[in-house]
Amino acid sequence: MNAWIESVDVTLGWLNASGFWLRVTNVLCALGIVGAAVSGWTHYRQSQRVRAGSSPGRNPFSGLTMVLLAGAITAISISVWNRYIEVNHFPSQTMSEVLVMFSLSLLASMLILHYALKLEREGFGWAIVDDALLGLMMFGAWYTNVHTTTLSTAQRDLPPALQSYWFAPHLSALIFSYGMLTLAGLVCLVYFGTRFWSGAFQGGWSKRTQWLVPLVLLLIPFAQLATGIVLLLVGAVFVALKVFGALPEKTALNDMERVLDRVSYRAFSVGIPFLTAGLFMGAFWAQEAWANYWGWDSKENSALITWLVYVVYIHLRMLGGYRGEKAMAVLAGGALSVFLTFQIFGYLPDSQKSLHRYTDDGVVPREGMQGASASPEQEAKLEDGSTISSEEQR
Repeated sequence: MNAWIESVDVTLGWLNASGFWLRVTNVLCALGIVGAAVSGWTHYRQSQRVRAGSSPGRNPFSGLTMVLLAGAITAISISVWNRYIEVNHFPSQTMSEVLVMFSLSLLASMLILHYALKLEREGFGWAIVDDALLGLMMFGAWYTNVHTTTLSTAQRDLPPALQSYWFAPHLSALIFSYGMLTLAGLVCLVYFGTRFWSGAFQGGWSKRTQWLVPLVLLLIPFAQLATGIVLLLVGAVFVALKVFGALPEKTALNDMERVLDRVSYRAFSVGIPFLTAGLFMGAFWAQEAWANYWGWDSKENSALITWLVYVVYIHLRMLGGYRGEKAMAVLAGGALSVFLTFQIFGYLPDSQKSLHRYTDDGVVPREGMQGASASPEQEAKLEDGSTISSEEQR
């Protein structure tokens, strides 16, 4: 009897552990990637049957992929909830917690965009694009979750400056906006990848396409993974179409580019209000914490630059009539700025004196201090509960 009770306790421990549900999410995402690939192939076969004058038949893998996506969202939501219980506060303090929230926003963004745009109703070609986006976003969530296993997952007490009602809405708005804007950036990569390979197989490379993709691959190392994966996947699609003699005409590609431009703008339209709201809530929070709406902190400046890039994009689109390559290039620049703010910020020299380094492991938060970061000796003093004099701070 005792052994049975112990086994039940162990099982319940697994079910209540955030890490267990994160692994479930990874399995569902992996299955969803396979399902999206098979669904894309099935949609292609259906289009071939229609061209031959026969019935297209059903594609059960499309619905299965959406079920797997919904399951992954449910599993990662349970993981976030269990993490909330484990740490007893909104789980967005450490970088591993923030990245899990980002994975949730990626999956939720794709689910929202899938049902908002309903690309599969616009034809088999667009159904394939939708399958590709589903697969890429689930791969992004899977890769992000795997990356969190290399980071510290130890519980950390919430510093006083984060013990505010602004903490959850501020972080939620920013992370969701990052998910949506990442999706918009991903569509930009698909757009430029399509341009690159259509030029390779059909000729007519534009000057921008000739240098843009190689420049991103060679000069922006941290963008190589996303750009390389998208470029290879789009290339594989073009190779398959070439083998089967089904390369689309340039008019069809132009139509696809216009729809990709519309999809990226729709994703941007959802993401930018949340980014704006996150900045405003951060300013109100700073006023309460430090009696200053804007302290020109390096993290604040980086987030402001990102917002300004998107403001330039919407002005160029609305007033300058930017569409296609020009608009996509600016939107891709915004996605790059999001990545710099979200992930590369901690490696920049000026970030060492930022007040926003709460996600860094081994860094003691400096409550209300506007000077340079504490030295290792000062941090050890703070950890012991001692205070630092003004002379030591200088």
